[in-house]
Amino acid sequence: MLVGMVDGARPLDEALSTVQRMLDRLTQRGQHDAAFEIARAQFSASLRASWPGNLASIAKAIDAAIADGKLDLDEHEKAELQRAAEVLRSVTHP
Repeated sequence: MLVGMVDGARPLDEALSTVQRMLDRLTQRGQHDAAFEIARAQFSASLRASWPGNLASIAKAIDAAIADGKLDLDEHEKAELQRAAEVLRSVTHP
C-alpha cells in the first residue's frame, strides 16, 4: 500500500486517469501549452527513481495550469483536476 493512501492504489489510478482525460481535452481544445506542461511533469514523474513520491510535481503543474486562468475548462473539469492534484500530493515515497 502506498503511504498516505487509505484505499491503496485506486485513488491514485483514478487521479492519473483524470489527468490523462484532461490532457486529452486540453489538446483537443487547442490548449497545447498547458497540456504540455502537465504532460511533461507526468512523463518526468514516470521516469524518476523516486516514484511514487515525485507525483507532487504533477500536482504542481496542474495547480499552475489552473491558476493561469487561460484554460478552457468548466468548473466541473477544474474541480476534477484539483481533486486529482490533491490525491497526487497525498502520495509519499515509502
